[in-house]
Amino acid sequence: MIDATLLQAGAWRPFVTALRSSMPPEAAEAEFRGTMAPGAFGGSITYDGDHRLHGLGLERGERPTDMLRSLAGLTGGQAVAVRGVTTRSGAAVVSIVPSAPQVSFGMGSDLLENVHLVAGAHPEPYRREPTRYDVAVSAGADAATVTALVRHLLPDARPADRSEVDGAEADLGVALPDDVRALYFAAAEGTLVLQPADQERFYGMRIVPLADAAARAYLEPQARYLSWTYGATEVVAPDPHGRVQPLAASPAWFVVGDDGGGNLYVIDLAPGPQGTFGQVLFVDHEESAGARWLAPSLTELLTERPATLAKLGPEGGLLLRVGSRTSKTLADVRPETEVLYVRAGTAPADLSALAGHRRLRTVVTESAVVANLPAVSELPALEYLRLDVAGWQQLLRAGQVPPSLLAAGLSGRAGWTDTVEVVNGLLAAWKQEPIQAIDIAMQL
Repeated sequence: MIDATLLQAGAWRPFVTALRSSMPPEAAEAEFRGTMAPGAFGGSITYDGDHRLHGLGLERGERPTDMLRSLAGLTGGQAVAVRGVTTRSGAAVVSIVPSAPQVSFGMGSDLLENVHLVAGAHPEPYRREPTRYDVAVSAGADAATVTALVRHLLPDARPADRSEVDGAEADLGVALPDDVRALYFAAAEGTLVLQPADQERFYGMRIVPLADAAARAYLEPQARYLSWTYGATEVVAPDPHGRVQPLAASPAWFVVGDDGGGNLYVIDLAPGPQGTFGQVLFVDHEESAGARWLAPSLTELLTERPATLAKLGPEGGLLLRVGSRTSKTLADVRPETEVLYVRAGTAPADLSALAGHRRLRTVVTESAVVANLPAVSELPALEYLRLDVAGWQQLLRAGQVPPSLLAAGLSGRAGWTDTVEVVNGLLAAWKQEPIQAIDIAMQL
């Protein structure tokens, strides 16, 4: 619950005063847009609508963002979007939008970043379910080898209880490979440091305990893609060797270890048709989707200690960027294209050329660089469209917002009232509750 003090003009007066003081002599108006939450705050300032970097040389304690420190503690533990405007005459208004499941916040120009039209929906790559192929365990997998190695490296380790292993398998709906069971029956936790030490090869891992929910939660879709902007624009290239299925995340990936840097080693219980049951994949914490093949089994990871990860396959035509900087046009869109960026070109790109495309699920563009914008409603797989406010206004007025959308993205800096109206117009079309924008007016 937001503290009632945050809704009082007096609480915002130091912030607005600092914002006004930051104005260069030639400016008539200053605008701040940003977000704040307990322990976190920030944003950007424009003067007369122009991103000129004035006011940054002010002494610490005088900068407008510094005034948010105490205000952030009044948000009741939630994020709050903030827009503050003041004029040289001292007239000012602060608008705040409390966080809500229907929206996600960005920073600066695209403060209201995404509108979640269908509650709980994930981008398509994160909804994919693995296919179960009839593949064998690697011939190199050997439970006895894993047991001996782990007991040698961790002689005092506590073994996992059989009930812990059985519980993990019950959650997965499939039995773990014998060499993975052997790992846990030898050590429920601990760090394996392989010898001889060699940083160029796999050197070991921390065993992730079966009850370590935090490590396994990272494989959940929302933890990987963070926001619709990132998740919807991800593509997963196919493995050229057919060992790993093109999944952004998979319920069949079972975490067994980490490298201490946030990266995970997972056992793949639903490999591709050319893979092996129980193969080891590497999940990079800096990548939002997919995993890279590392070894045919846990046994071979620990004994053969591979030096490199398998290379990712080419994206091909899955993602396409159109515009003068790329030399690509809409004629380069392929039947397999999933994600399309359309930027400014020598002439507006006519979106009617895309009508009926069966796989295009994400389009990112601006209304000024395209022609026939309503043609997006003729893309049956479209689930995410990112537009400027003017583009959304056009589609809303014409009643041509694609009904297949699961989320909508906003880009660019537009009038605050127009932005809020577009967000609430989209929410209304999906029969969702509007966001609440609270305006606090004052005179300095």
